Amino acid sequence: MKQSFEIESDCLDIVGRIKAIDKDYFVVFDLPTKMFQLHNHGQGRCTYCLTFPFDCLDERAVDFTLKTRVQNSDALFEEMEAENKRLQLAKAKEILNDFKEKLYDS
Repeated sequence: MKQSFEIESDCLDIVGRIKAIDKDYFVVFDLPTKMFQLHNHGQGRCTYCLTFPFDCLDERAVDFTLKTRVQNSDALFEEMEAENKRLQLAKAKEILNDFKEKLYDS
């Protein structure tokens, strides 16, 4: 039994727009996970690139493909670092506030 199949076309032409970004890209629907995946023939035998974090194939898939391209990796890493820093600061503030509450309650 087939575990996945390639999406060759769709009514919104999302696959066509993704192929316009890179002619070697192709979209697969993975049956066990029920998720869409991006693959690239230009990578050789291991074609997998990513799994789209959306339950349907729409404009977000095109945007996500553009955002996660290797050419954009520096900007993506900077964005991830900034988000991690923001989360660390928020967690530190939460811990400090909890400590203050316990200190004043005792």
